[in-house]
Amino acid sequence: MATNSIRYIYDSNMGMELIFCENSTISYPTHNHVSVLTIGIVLDGSIVLTANHNAQVYEKDQTFIICPYMPHSILAHSSYTLLSLCIDKNIAAQYSADKIRHNIMALLRNVSNTERINPYRISRLSDCLNSFSAYTDWRSESRDPLINNLKKQLELYPEAQFSIEEMAQNALISKYHFIRSFKAEVGLTPHQFQLQNRIRKAQRLMHNAETITEVALTTGFCDQSHFIKQFKKQVGLPPLTYKLSSRTIKTEEMS
Repeated sequence: MATNSIRYIYDSNMGMELIFCENSTISYPTHNHVSVLTIGIVLDGSIVLTANHNAQVYEKDQTFIICPYMPHSILAHSSYTLLSLCIDKNIAAQYSADKIRHNIMALLRNVSNTERINPYRISRLSDCLNSFSAYTDWRSESRDPLINNLKKQLELYPEAQFSIEEMAQNALISKYHFIRSFKAEVGLTPHQFQLQNRIRKAQRLMHNAETITEVALTTGFCDQSHFIKQFKKQVGLPPLTYKLSSRTIKTEEMS
């Protein structure tokens, strides 16, 4: 049986992405999802999900929810099959679970092996959506205006060159204190946060780019080999494999 089969299906109308990891053995380092609510269900095997420094084992048919900006990592002890849905936080707040479920079903129709995704599991995912409003432990805004400004800049323009030294000087604090403060607020250092957002931008550009070199340069990487290494570390697949494993669809927009 093949391992590490991952499919990415992006709904361009609704800004929702479905990620189907089948028989995967990939572990993911600590990262966060910018402005994205993620719900997931383990279909086979188990994973160790560490969120906000709390590790928990999730097994077959168990669900989890990852709020926007929540630092987390995934550790694989053995192979697992995992279905994850990434939903823009504004959409999650704006639409009811029933309306979002309609688009989830449209996304699922584009995945093979849908026999694993039965009505019970869809119901479990819907329960996660219904519970989203009860979550208040995620923060989209930093309490520090300087850190909040840098965070927004790194989200919008991750390819740009930002000087931590200048930021720290403007805040009248040391470089290392500024880095510690940023990590305390965001969960990642400025460099880690910038790097993950560069890779996220690379994922968006991959579909229309003619070469990997073009994507690497556009996202601020001077060395293609470094880009490929970081892409695989963050995504779990090399860039070309990711491109072949992902597709964009347009479901009917919800009224």
